Amino acid sequence: MSQTALNNSNTTASQSDSDIDLMALLLALLKGWKTILSAALLGLLLGVTYSRYVQPTYHTDALLQIDDKSKSISALGTNISELVGTESTPADTERELIKSRMVLGPVVEKLHLDIKLSNPEISSVDRILQDTVPTQTSTENGVFLKTKNGEAQIADFTVPLVYLNKPFTITKTNTGFTLSHTINEELIEYPGNIGTPTTIDTPAGRIKLTVNALPSEGHVISITKVSMPNAINALNSALSVAESGQKTGILNLTLTGDGQEQISRILASIIDSYVAQNLARGSQQTTTTIKFMESQIPQLKQKLEQSELAFNKFREKYGTIDVTQEAGILINESAAIEKQVSELNLKKAELLTYY
Repeated sequence: MSQTALNNSNTTASQSDSDIDLMALLLALLKGWKTILSAALLGLLLGVTYSRYVQPTYHTDALLQIDDKSKSISALGTNISELVGTESTPADTERELIKSRMVLGPVVEKLHLDIKLSNPEISSVDRILQDTVPTQTSTENGVFLKTKNGEAQIADFTVPLVYLNKPFTITKTNTGFTLSHTINEELIEYPGNIGTPTTIDTPAGRIKLTVNALPSEGHVISITKVSMPNAINALNSALSVAESGQKTGILNLTLTGDGQEQISRILASIIDSYVAQNLARGSQQTTTTIKFMESQIPQLKQKLEQSELAFNKFREKYGTIDVTQEAGILINESAAIEKQVSELNLKKAELLTYY
């Protein structure tokens, strides 16, 4: 009985300690409610600010089916496949081809993805206050960038190698525009006309620029000519190609970017470029095969003429050979021989029986 009473007293004491601890924790929280509320509000403010500052990212996808015309080693059986190991599927090859320069290079050139426009007048505060910050749109006709002071439209921009990946600024003037950049902390400006192609001679070479529109005077636009490898690498980083399932022969292409229409246009161009490359490869293989056949026909014709000449000489020397007649004669002789053998066997049996 005493042991039971002791256990009950210990349980009651532990419950009292638990109640006291919970009450102490609650009192501590109530005393520091200002600090807790301030931290919660600060976290909420930082989250809202970050969400407003960071631009939304969109993604678009497409599916491609790969035609497998070649026989895989797996068709020989499961045991054979296990012995030689896993064979790479055609989708693996096509995935690397889609992400190669051969496919992405024409897309960069077609949509002018190597021309980058930005509005330096947009500050960090503007990015927070505005719901979205306009980004450039790249099309076959050029690059476009909307601002609150007007739209910039650049149809072409070509620079020497030393000016690749280096920023320029372009500003509208009364007579056209001014293209400027800084070399060794020295500002250099070049004039140009809006609406017509402009060629600018520089110590490093010629700059070719076609400007169709710019924001109002005094508002600067930053423009950069990106090198082809950098532009392809940027597009490659935004592009994801993976096979849907295991050995299905279906590729899932996903492209991410700032503008929904922009990335949809780019992904469609990538697919068109890939299809065009496939057709070009198929046409090249067909052309190569035809050329090979055309080169072999004269040789085969010459061999046929030589064979006919040798056959005619043989016929003149040994006479005409009728294959059908010769075969008939051999069959008749074989039948006669078999008949004689049968008669001899019968005669032999009679003799053995008689003697």
